[in-house]
Amino acid sequence: MHTGFKVRQILISLAFLFFFLKSQKLVSQSHYVDSLINYVKASPADTHKLSVLTRIIEAISEDEVWSGYNDQLGPLAQKLMRTNNAAIKLKAKRHYSDYLNNKGYLSNNIGDITLALDYFHQSLRIQEEVGDKSGQSYSLNNIGYIYNSQKQTGRALAYYQKSFALQKEIGDKHGQAQSLSNIGNIYENKGNLKKALFYYFKGLAIRREINSDKHGVGYSLQNIGNIYFSQKNYFSALYYYTKSLEVRKEINDTKGISYSLCNLSRIHLAQNNTALALKYGNEALMTAQDIGSPENISLASTILEEVYLKEGKFDRAHEMLKLAVKMRDSINNNDIRKSAERKQLQYEFEKKEVISKAEQEKRELTYIAKAKQQRIIIYAIIAGLIICCFFGAFMYNRFKITQRQNIIIQSQKKLVEDQKHVLEAHQKEIVDSINYAKRIQYALLAHEDLFVNNLASHFILFKPKDIVSGDFYWATEHNGNFYLAVCDSTGHGVPGAFMSLLSIGFLSEAIKEKGIEEPNKVFDYVRKRLIESITNENQKDGFDGILLRINKMSNEVTYAAANNHPVVISDGKICHLNCDKMPVGKGERVDEFSLYTLVADTNDTVYLYTDGYADQFGGPKGKKFKYKPLNELLVSLNPLSLSDQQDVLAKTFSQWRGALEQVDDVLIIGIKL
Repeated sequence: MHTGFKVRQILISLAFLFFFLKSQKLVSQSHYVDSLINYVKASPADTHKLSVLTRIIEAISEDEVWSGYNDQLGPLAQKLMRTNNAAIKLKAKRHYSDYLNNKGYLSNNIGDITLALDYFHQSLRIQEEVGDKSGQSYSLNNIGYIYNSQKQTGRALAYYQKSFALQKEIGDKHGQAQSLSNIGNIYENKGNLKKALFYYFKGLAIRREINSDKHGVGYSLQNIGNIYFSQKNYFSALYYYTKSLEVRKEINDTKGISYSLCNLSRIHLAQNNTALALKYGNEALMTAQDIGSPENISLASTILEEVYLKEGKFDRAHEMLKLAVKMRDSINNNDIRKSAERKQLQYEFEKKEVISKAEQEKRELTYIAKAKQQRIIIYAIIAGLIICCFFGAFMYNRFKITQRQNIIIQSQKKLVEDQKHVLEAHQKEIVDSINYAKRIQYALLAHEDLFVNNLASHFILFKPKDIVSGDFYWATEHNGNFYLAVCDSTGHGVPGAFMSLLSIGFLSEAIKEKGIEEPNKVFDYVRKRLIESITNENQKDGFDGILLRINKMSNEVTYAAANNHPVVISDGKICHLNCDKMPVGKGERVDEFSLYTLVADTNDTVYLYTDGYADQFGGPKGKKFKYKPLNELLVSLNPLSLSDQQDVLAKTFSQWRGALEQVDDVLIIGIKL
C-alpha cells in the first residue's frame, strides 16, 4: 500500500487524509528507483516482484508514473493468490489489498467517490480475512474520511469509532490520537463543542504520552484553542494557541507557526487589543511570505485588513485587501490547473482499465482450462473417499465412546456453571450493599449549596479508590459560622467508610449538640469520642485532617489541623500553614490541638488535600507523584478558573496513574474566601 496514506492520518488532521509525502524525495532516490525497476524486469521470482513493486510505488511521487506499477502489482498478486502455498497466498493477499487501497486513492483524486469507496471496502474485506488489524483500522478511517467529505457525518462517525476501537486493541497510539481528532472534528462541525473538546483533549493526551508526534500535538492544541475561541473564552483560547505556537517553533513547523500567529492576531483583535493583533499579524504575514504559501498569506492579510480598519488606517487596509485577493486568485488558478491534471489522469486511468479488463478475460479462459483438469483430480479424490468408507464402522464405534465421555464432561461443566452462578449472585448482593452504603456516605458529605452560599468559588476533586471512601469532606453552618472539614480516615474502602461516617457524626455532635465553636476544641472532643468508642488493644484508629471555621460577620478564618496543613497560593507563591503533628484519634501524642488563624486575600486560593494524590504510583518509572510536584502543579494552575483547575488536576492524575491501580482515596478542595 502507498504508506504515505497511513502516515498522513497519523501526522495531520482530517483534511490532509489523501495528501502523500511524495514532495520530499531526494535526487539520490532516482538511482534507487532505477535499480528496483531493473530488478523487476530481470527477476524470475514473482514473490520477490511483489515486494519490489510495492517499494517502487512508494518511492515515486508522480501519480501517473507509480499507478502504472500498481497496475502490475494487482494482477501479479491475483495470480499468486491462487497458489497452494499458504505463506505465498497470504503475502499475495496483503499486497492485493495494498493494490486496491492505491486504486481507491486514485479514484478519489479524479472525483469518482463511488469507485473509491468500492476499492476501500474490497481492501478492508481482504484485511479482515488475513487478520491485518492495522490495515483494517486505516481502511476504516479512509472510508470515514470520504463520508465526512460528503457531509454524511453519521456514517463517517461510525467508521471513525470502529477504526479507534481496532487501534486501541492493537495498541496503535498514533492511530488512536488521529481517530480521536477525526471524531472531535465531526462533533465540532455538528456544533457539539463540548464533545468535540472532550475528544480533542483525549487525542492530545495520547500524543503527549507517546512524545513522538509534535506535529499532532500542535494541531490538537490549535483545535482546542479554536473551540474556546468560538465560545468566546478568550483566556483559555489564548493559552492553547500560545502552547501550539511553542510546539511548532520547537519542531520548526514554519507553516504551522504562521497559522498559530494568525490565531494569536485574531484573538487579540477580538479583545480590541489592536497593538498585539498587528504585531502577531505582521509576524504571520512575514512567515507566510518566507515559505511562499498563498493560503497563509491570504489568511494573514485578511486579518491585518480588519486590524487596520479598526485603527482607521484605510490605505493600509486597502493594501491588505489587494494582497488577499491576489493570493485567492493564485489559489483559484492553481485549482484550475489541478482540475485539468485530474481530467488527464482520469483519461489515463480509464484507458488502463480497458487494458486490464482485456487481460482479465484472457486469464479467465486459462482458468476454464485449468478447471477441467481439476475436475479429473476431483474424480480421483472421490474414488479414494469410497475406499475410506470401509473405515467408517471403526470410526463410528470410536465416536459413540467419545459421545458418552462428552455427556459426563457436560454434566460436570453444568455443575461448575451452577456453582459459578451462585457465587455471582452472592457477589452481586455484596456489591449492591456496598453501593447502598455509598449512597448513605454521599448523603452525609457536604452539599454543594453549602459551598455556593458560603464561598466565593470552589472546586472539589473527589476520587475514591473503591466504591466507598475513607477520605471525606463535611461542612455545616452554625451560629453565624461556616465550618469545612477535609479528612483522611484510617484505611479505605468499607473500613475507611465506616470510620468516615463515625467521624462525621462526632463532628456534627460537637458543633450542633455540644455547642463547641473553636475548631481545635472540636478536634479535642472528636478524638475523645473516637478513643472511647472504637480504640482498644493499642489500635490507632481515627483520621488526619483540617477543620476551617469562617466567621460570616467578621470574615475571620481560624482552623485546626491534624497531621495535615492548609496551603495558600498568593501572587504565584505557595505558603504551607502550620499543623499539629498528631492524629484525631489515639497516637503518640494526646496534647490539646492548637487554634490557628488563616489570613488570605480575596484573590488568594486556599487548598485542602489528603495524601492520596501525592502517594499515587505512576509515570514512566512507576514512582510516587509526591507533594513537591503536586504543589508546583497547583502554582502553575493558579491563574486558571477553579473549574479548569479541577479538570487539569483530574486529567493529570489519570495520565500519571495510567494502567496502574489507584492506591488510595484522592481528595483536593480549592476555595476562594
